[in-house]
Amino acid sequence: MKHKRARRGALCLLLAAAMALSACGLSTDDPEPSDARPAGQPGSLPGSELGVMGAADDVFSLNYNSAASLNPYATMDSKNLLVTQLVCDNVFELDDDYNLTSRIITSWSVSAEGTWWTLKVNTDVDMHDGTKLTAADVAYSIQLARSSERYSGRFATMYGVSSSGGDTVNISTSKADLQLLYLLTVPVVKYGSLGSARPVASGPYMYVEGEDYLQAFDGYAGQGALPVERVYLKEYTETEEIITAFEDSYIDLVVNDPSGKSNLGYGGNTEKRYFTTTNMHYLGFNMESEFVNSQPNRYALQLAVDRQYAADTLMNGGAVAAALPISPRSPLYDSSLARDLAYDMDECLEILNNTGVQDYDNDGKLEYVELSMMKEIELDLIVCSESAGKGDIAKKFADDLAEVGVTVNVRELSWNDYIYALQTKDFDIYYAEVKLPANFDLTRLLTQDAALNYGGIDDENYATYINSFLGAGDTGRAQTCRDMLSYISMNAPIIPVCFERQEVITHRNAITGINPTSGNVFFGITGWTVNFGTEEEN
Repeated sequence: MKHKRARRGALCLLLAAAMALSACGLSTDDPEPSDARPAGQPGSLPGSELGVMGAADDVFSLNYNSAASLNPYATMDSKNLLVTQLVCDNVFELDDDYNLTSRIITSWSVSAEGTWWTLKVNTDVDMHDGTKLTAADVAYSIQLARSSERYSGRFATMYGVSSSGGDTVNISTSKADLQLLYLLTVPVVKYGSLGSARPVASGPYMYVEGEDYLQAFDGYAGQGALPVERVYLKEYTETEEIITAFEDSYIDLVVNDPSGKSNLGYGGNTEKRYFTTTNMHYLGFNMESEFVNSQPNRYALQLAVDRQYAADTLMNGGAVAAALPISPRSPLYDSSLARDLAYDMDECLEILNNTGVQDYDNDGKLEYVELSMMKEIELDLIVCSESAGKGDIAKKFADDLAEVGVTVNVRELSWNDYIYALQTKDFDIYYAEVKLPANFDLTRLLTQDAALNYGGIDDENYATYINSFLGAGDTGRAQTCRDMLSYISMNAPIIPVCFERQEVITHRNAITGINPTSGNVFFGITGWTVNFGTEEEN
C-alpha cells in the first residue's frame, strides 16, 4: 500500500469535564465510560492520509484497548464499548428521532396495570457460535444490564426478569411504566457470557479467536450488505498518538464529546455526524433560600437563560437548546410550551416587578421585601470548575441578570468542593448535568428524598405527574407529558438549559449512510458505504 505524505494538524487536547457522576455530573442512567489507557506503542499498520476528495485506505480500523475486556458488561472503556456495538445486537434500537425497532423482539404486550411485560423473542436469529438466539439469552442480558455499573440506573423500577418457553421474556416493574421498552437499548450476549472477554453475540460482526479484527458474520440478516468484510482493531493510547493515527488514516472513525473531558482536536479533512444524548444541563434551586423559594421569582429567572447562545456558542455546537426537561429530538417535546420560556430579559424584569421586586432606592439594584425588611438580591451560584462551557453559561446567566439589577455571584468549585456544597445546601442556585433515561423519568431529580434532589424539592405533585406520564399509553402519553411539563415549567424547580450532542468523525468522503444514535453508532450499518481510494501522493 502506497503511503501518502502526512499532513498533521495541531495536536490539541481541549480540556473539559463531562459532568458524569465521576466528573462534574449527576446520573439517573448510565455513567459515562472511562478512557483508561495502558501504555503501548502502535504496530506497523497499513494506512495513508486522506485527500480532500479521496478515501482513507483499503482497510477499515477502529482504536481499542487490548488490556480491557471487549465484553459490553465487563468494560467501561469507551473505545472498547464502541467496538462491542459492531458485535452485539441491542434488545431494542432507538433512533435519533425516538423511533423503536428490534430484530431481537418480534412482539410484546403489557398488563393492564402496566407492571408486567411479555416479550416474544425472534428465535430465528443466528448467534456467532452457530446456535439460535433464545429467550434465556435475552433475559440474561437484561439482567446483566440491570446489575451493571453502566446501565443499572435506568432500571430502578425493574422488579424482575425471566424467560419461559424458549421464546418468551417476562419483566415485572414496581410501578407502571409503559415506556419501559425505551430503556431496553442494551446489548444481547449469549447466556453465561459474563466471564468472557470476547462474548458470543448476534450482531453484524464477530470476534475471531486470537486475531485483532472483527469478521463479518455470515449468519447476520443482510450480511451481504455489510460495508467491509473485516474491521481491524488497532491500539493507540496517548492523546497525540490517537489524533495522529486518525489524521493519517490508521483509524477511520472516532466518537468525540465536544463538551467533555475527552474532547480531542481532530484536524485534517473530516466529516462530522451528530447524535443527541439524554445528558441534560440545568440550573437547580435551593428551596430553603429566601429569594428563590418564591415560585414567581424562579419562573422569572427561567427567562434569563439564553439557551440558544449557550448551546451554539458556549458549548461550541455540542448541545441543543432545551427549555424543557425532555430532549428536543423527542416527539413529546412541546415546542409551544418551550416558546413561552424563551430568553426574554424584558419579560423577566416585568414579572419580577409585578411580584414587588423593584429598585426601591434607585441604586440600579433590585430589592425585595421579606418580613417587612427591604433586601437587595444577591444569589450564590455554584458550578464545577472542571467543566468547560458550563462555567461560561453560568457567567452569561449572571451577566444578563446584572443588567436588570439582580446580582448573581458565580462560584467555580473543584469537584469535591462542588459535591460538598450540594450535599450541605451551600448555594442558592447550582449548575449541573444529569444523564436522564430515555423514557425521561424525572423521579430521581424532582421527587422528595430522591438521590439527585439537592435543592430540597418537597412538592408531592411532581411524583403524581411523573407517574401519570410513565403510566400513560400511546393515546394519552402526549397529553400527560404536556401536563407534567406545564406543571414543572410553571413552578420551575429546575431550569433546563440544553441537551449534549456527540460527534461521530470520519474522513471526508470515506463513509456514507451513517445515521448514529446515542445507543449505537453503527445503527443501520447495512446501509453504509465505505469508499476506499488510492489517491496519489500530493
